[in-house]
Amino acid sequence: MNLNQALGIVRLMIDSGISRNDALANPAIPSELKSEVLRILEEEDLIFLEPPKLILASLQHDEWLHQLDRSDWYYWPALREHLLKFKHWSTPSVNSLDDTTDRILGQLESPSTSQFDIRGLVVGYVQSGKTANYTALIAKSTDVGYRLIIVLSGMDKGLRRQTQIRLNKELVGYSNRNDPAAVRLPPRGKQWIQYTTEDLNGDFQPGYANFGTLQGNQPVLLVIKKNGAVLRRLLNWLDLAPEEIRRNLPVLVIDDEADQASIDTKGTYQPESEPLAEEDIIEEPSVINGLIRGLLKRFQKSAYVAYTATPFANILIPHDNVSEAYKNDLYPKDFIVDLPKQPKYLGAEELFGRLDTETGEVVEGMDIIRFIPDDDLEKMKTKILPDTLEKAILDFVLAGAARAYRGQSEKPATMLIHGSHLIQPQLEVEKLVSEKFTELKNEWRYQKNLGIEERMRKEWDDEMRPSLKQEDIKFNDVKKFITPFFESVQVKVINSARGDVLDYEREPSLKAIAVGGNRLSRGLTLEGLLVSYFVRSTAMYDTLMQMGRWFGYRDGYEDLTRIYMTQELAGWFRDLALVEYELRKDIQIYELENLTPLQIGTRILQHPGMLVTSRLKQRYAATIEVEQSYSSKSLETVRFPFQDSLKLSALMENNLKATRTFATDLENPSWDDQGPIWYQVPPNKVLDFLNSYDVYSESRNFVKPLIISYIEKMNDQAELTNWTIGIRGRVIMDKRLGDIDLGLNKRISLNGRTRLRSSDAESLGAISSPNDEELGMTVQELEQAREKMKDSENKLGWRTSLRMVRNPKNGLLLIYPISRFSGYETGFTKNRRPLFDDPNSSLAGDIIGISLSFPKTDKDSTILGEYVVGTVGWRSL
Repeated sequence: MNLNQALGIVRLMIDSGISRNDALANPAIPSELKSEVLRILEEEDLIFLEPPKLILASLQHDEWLHQLDRSDWYYWPALREHLLKFKHWSTPSVNSLDDTTDRILGQLESPSTSQFDIRGLVVGYVQSGKTANYTALIAKSTDVGYRLIIVLSGMDKGLRRQTQIRLNKELVGYSNRNDPAAVRLPPRGKQWIQYTTEDLNGDFQPGYANFGTLQGNQPVLLVIKKNGAVLRRLLNWLDLAPEEIRRNLPVLVIDDEADQASIDTKGTYQPESEPLAEEDIIEEPSVINGLIRGLLKRFQKSAYVAYTATPFANILIPHDNVSEAYKNDLYPKDFIVDLPKQPKYLGAEELFGRLDTETGEVVEGMDIIRFIPDDDLEKMKTKILPDTLEKAILDFVLAGAARAYRGQSEKPATMLIHGSHLIQPQLEVEKLVSEKFTELKNEWRYQKNLGIEERMRKEWDDEMRPSLKQEDIKFNDVKKFITPFFESVQVKVINSARGDVLDYEREPSLKAIAVGGNRLSRGLTLEGLLVSYFVRSTAMYDTLMQMGRWFGYRDGYEDLTRIYMTQELAGWFRDLALVEYELRKDIQIYELENLTPLQIGTRILQHPGMLVTSRLKQRYAATIEVEQSYSSKSLETVRFPFQDSLKLSALMENNLKATRTFATDLENPSWDDQGPIWYQVPPNKVLDFLNSYDVYSESRNFVKPLIISYIEKMNDQAELTNWTIGIRGRVIMDKRLGDIDLGLNKRISLNGRTRLRSSDAESLGAISSPNDEELGMTVQELEQAREKMKDSENKLGWRTSLRMVRNPKNGLLLIYPISRFSGYETGFTKNRRPLFDDPNSSLAGDIIGISLSFPKTDKDSTILGEYVVGTVGWRSL
């Protein structure tokens, strides 16, 4: 018995009511494992999992569920046991799933109700456990009396099959085998009836279906892809069933990947309050949308629950669209549920970082993003294998060998190469990759001492080893696992032109390099994904996020993963992390205000370079300007165009000139050990400087026109009328960094600031120091800030406390001259890189960064941001 098995047994015993001490004393638990089991259980005691956020049509709708006796439930208890004992879920995770699905189930309707039509939306994260959630929901809904369960599982037959296998393992069981990885087969009378199978072509066929099963007590499960022909076969079969069956049958429809195909992109918008005139031409809805609505219309007792990690299109569905022929559209009128992020989940924020709108700083992502230069993109177009792709292949081999060193040699390992949605380019890339992989494998086999071993050793020491989290692993420890890993890897192209599939069920330890496009871009889980090489761009939020197959759980090997992409794409993913964050924050506020889905619409932050979703899906959406405030905010210029040396050179030259003009125009500064300070500077001089200072267009947090507009509005209300200006250099000059002449009577020591190594290599992260914001404040104000920080219930930081007490008339502008030699004076670190790869280049230069600190104000001066909203209006709360 291994540790996981022992944990599963102990958790199951505790779950059945046995005390922890008695469970650990059970002789079935090996004595040598008991202390480790206890340690893990005690760690789990400290885990707090947030409940889901809910926007509900009715706060009392779940009363029917609370009144039920659960003692005769079967399907959920069986699944719960399976999760604890065989899938090794922690007790807090199972309890969280139990609570979350109770909340969703309560928003459905009791199956004994004579008539109902429920529409809901469950929002998760990409590859975060949505399938586990709706599997548990299906189990519970069947326990309470729902008899027909239809799962609409994507548009691809491979994804449909993957879902069918998952549900068979966790709900249905197998009659022909005793599979420890599956739930036990239910007893007679509770066994599932299925008219879809695990075969790749096992979708619904009416010839195998019997109406009589819809009248019995056994539940019926159909896993169907969102395909017009398949859905029509289902509807035609249902039309032949006696009307009484359809009238009395409670049906639950789970729409997985509900933002794909299910959204109406064609039909006429028919609001309930505005009936169409007889002469109006009615446009039919798009095919899949019309068929889903037609499916729900055939039943008097139906619940439709949409699941997606990218809910933008679902939120923008017209909320009041009705049709006599197709009934209501799929807007989630009854509930919207935001699932909590689980521990150890790696999403956009964790991997790519996010702008913190409160502080203006960047929340750093993991150091696993590697950038693909433009030259390599051009090589791919001309059928030449890029240097970074060869490097990524080596990283994959090294990461796979390191997993084997950690005892995970039997686990699957995958590399994703996603370059185009077109089949021919995929085939060309697969050919290049196959040839290069074979060449590398043969070099390792037969010419190990002629260069490849030293190359791989260097790649391990320079690239992989510095980011290890668990323990230091030397190359010689990994080396003996490289040969078996090389020999086990298959190169596959996953598209409709080839029969290749990633079948982790038949090959549970599959090692593969998967080249593909659309079939690898949504829903399909790539087990053991170690390295991704991603160059396919898209201008839509939902499509881009769904293509991120690297999101999910990488427990035990997250430090071995690598994602190769362009800097622009990494920046877009980081921007989407902010979109995702703001959307969920709004849902949290709506829940606290007890608002319903029909009372208020969620807003989606607009991006200057991307669409929220396809134009057809957002055709009834509107763009609004939402007022926000810079009150008690700090803003810094931390992003610069390092990937475009000519643009950066021009920006640096302009800003150096603007700063010299500004400094010499101010005259007669005071000096401290960091540099010159000016007090009581009028706002027009600050505005002139900001107008002349050049800001990188990709600086999402520092939007110069909005900042200038805000200062002008505050000036109209007699605030921000006196400015403190400080140029902040180093206290003690470092000769390696040097100093700078800004036209004053003293030179100023240059600062050292380095770039992030994570997803945003164009960002310095932050340029100011906390104490810099004390500049220009009185002794009394500083004491007030200390008291506010000490007494605050929200545990304000020092900088925020300073802004809260600063006189609203007094703005603060800090200027930071940054040395081109930054990074070379301190040595390289794991999470940082030098400002310039070659600081002596003619295009390298000293950078001028600025920071603005705005005091708290009670006035109504605001700035504007653009958001996309649906037909349910948004209002500020």
